Amino acid sequence: MTKKILSLIAFVASVAACTDDYKDWVQPQAVPQPTQVTFGDGSIQTVDVIDFNSLSDERVKVCNITAPTATDAAYTPSYTITLGETVCDIAADGTMEAATLQDYVISNYGRRPVERAIDATVSMWLGNGTTTVKTATSAVFQVKAIPQAPQISQNYYLVGGTQDWAASATGKTQKFQHSGLDVYEDPVFTIIINAAEGDTWFAVGDDEACDAIGAGDWSKLLGTTKGNGNTDLTGTLDRRYNLKDEGSFCVPAGNKLIKVTLNMMDYAYTIEPLNIADTYYLIGGPGEWSAESAWTMPFQHSDKSVFDDPVFTYTFASTGGEMWFAFGDGDAITAVAGGNWNQLFGTKGDSKDLSGSFDRRYNLGGEHSFCVDGSAKFYQFSVNMMTMTYEIKPLNFTDYYYEIGNESSWGASHALYSANSDGKYQGYYYLNGEFKFKPNADNWDGDLEYVSGGALGGSLTDGGGPNCPDPSAGFYQVNLDAAAMSYSLLKIESISMIGGFNGWNDDLEMTYNATDGCWEVTTDQVAGEFKFRANHDWAINWGGDAGNLTPDGANLNIEAGTYKFQLFISYQGNNKVVITKQ
Repeated sequence: MTKKILSLIAFVASVAACTDDYKDWVQPQAVPQPTQVTFGDGSIQTVDVIDFNSLSDERVKVCNITAPTATDAAYTPSYTITLGETVCDIAADGTMEAATLQDYVISNYGRRPVERAIDATVSMWLGNGTTTVKTATSAVFQVKAIPQAPQISQNYYLVGGTQDWAASATGKTQKFQHSGLDVYEDPVFTIIINAAEGDTWFAVGDDEACDAIGAGDWSKLLGTTKGNGNTDLTGTLDRRYNLKDEGSFCVPAGNKLIKVTLNMMDYAYTIEPLNIADTYYLIGGPGEWSAESAWTMPFQHSDKSVFDDPVFTYTFASTGGEMWFAFGDGDAITAVAGGNWNQLFGTKGDSKDLSGSFDRRYNLGGEHSFCVDGSAKFYQFSVNMMTMTYEIKPLNFTDYYYEIGNESSWGASHALYSANSDGKYQGYYYLNGEFKFKPNADNWDGDLEYVSGGALGGSLTDGGGPNCPDPSAGFYQVNLDAAAMSYSLLKIESISMIGGFNGWNDDLEMTYNATDGCWEVTTDQVAGEFKFRANHDWAINWGGDAGNLTPDGANLNIEAGTYKFQLFISYQGNNKVVITKQ
């Protein structure tokens, strides 16, 4: 027996410690397992489900061991249990450290307190003080356990704040937001509330706590363990009946909004006072890393309140290589001018991430600047100052965008042309009612929605929303800035002919033919050079080739006679005049 034992492979001493090779969120075994399995000439018998929520001992029995026969008294037996791919110590009485088993269950299945079935085997080792070898391994059996986890409710509510405490509790008017996932998979709840003019006081309750307040019981609310009125922005929370006092949270005056985040797996909270500036500025990127440069690069924003619309956007052209940048509010840029750079905002993630969250540099412990690789023609950088998140969109603008609306009963798409491929599009069309913009003539993919503004222009979004409002029936110059997500309209009150025939002074008016979509006039006055212009002004005029009129093009020339002129103005490359001799 001794020779056979010594001829086996020596077992390394490190087997006594657990070795982890976890697979996250493994599904429990669905195949029923036997209650007793073989173990050499011994056996392993399973035990009842281990519920850590009712267990207080440091060790827990995971099986009953009937050991195989060991014929050499010089060798002392010891045992290990393999849970999945993890090897841990187990005593001869079938017990192991409770913390080790719970850690394994949580690492592989999460903290949700439901029964988990773990495939396991037990191995017997014999050692003489210098050599340890494995002599037997059992068949597979199952250890069943329920991890200990905190109680997490489906809903949480903020009680107090700027609202009446009792009314906000019983009415559940301030509900925390949640992803909708299982609360043990996502235990994070968030809410943003208005701050009071003075200090803002509040507590937190679930449905049970809020319902209890209706009966006069306030003890089930959750408060800070740091003491009533503590102003720390982070900490842990517990039920009032476990606290020495009410434990109400307090945020000092001087803020506009307050964001509260709960992690109910750890019963931890984070409070973030939110102050959104009216303007933010890009620094670096297409400009210089200086305050002077930053002041020239303000983000765009809608005409809404920054608390109603906390999204700010800046679009810039690529240089063809890596571009590094950051951003800040006016105070941060002023600080840069004084040599202090740590008030700028930077990414919490990798600098080249195209989306994520951000914070002040002084909270990040470094620059954490944003970076794009320069492969796109343009980049749109959007920041949400309420959620402290950002998105970078690489933009490669096509030559055309399209308007579609009530004027065609939403049937025909009208092209807008970008002469410089910079996302700025222009066209001329008759409008009559609501309308929209879209990037494709033949489908609605990526269409833009109206956010705010007025009848002659406003801001747009690709996130869904209403149509652009009716500007009143008429012919318009339509301008779309797809980079800035905005549009503007200029009503064309008139288009006329002007030239040598009238001393370049007295315009010959044309009439808009809505049926044929052209401006027209029949006259015998024209001879020599002439052009077309809008609104009796040279700011908008067309000339050049009759079959391809261009803005500010050369004068046209015609022999004396009677002619019908039909001017078709829509977009650059498609503007023309049809001249028919009468």
